Amino acid sequence: MSSYFRESRNVELSLLYYLTTCFASDWSGITTLKTFANVYAKDIAIPVVCVRLAQTTTSRQEIGADTLYNKYLCIIDIFASSDAQRLDLADYIKDKLKTGWVHYDHSHMSGDHTTLDRTANGRDYIVDFVNDSKIDVYGSSDEKDKCRHSISISVRKST
Repeated sequence: MSSYFRESRNVELSLLYYLTTCFASDWSGITTLKTFANVYAKDIAIPVVCVRLAQTTTSRQEIGADTLYNKYLCIIDIFASSDAQRLDLADYIKDKLKTGWVHYDHSHMSGDHTTLDRTANGRDYIVDFVNDSKIDVYGSSDEKDKCRHSISISVRKST
């Protein structure tokens, strides 16, 4: 029996899958991960791009209706090996995201949490670029913290 994921999880995984496939075809040596903690939890070399869904904002589509309109705040963290690479990765990512990407409904077989099945179901679009900035982590001696960048986007799934 398959376990199907809900929309929030599918938005996050669709963005991660899209960036992973973009880097695989355009740019070698970039690791993509889900969730910020995985960057430090694994013995992994930079450059790393991390995708996470940080917040969901829900409102009614119209007064009196029970149909909800969700916007998702997705954060893309870049851990680069130099400031030049940090800037290039940030520009590359924004260029790839500006037209949206395929939204997938994800599932996995019960008991198998390593293999995901994907079925295309619409598109995800950026409503707004919320933040695009260098992150200074003062006092950190970790190599991963030296050239960090964060891009925050507000995303909506097409209906």
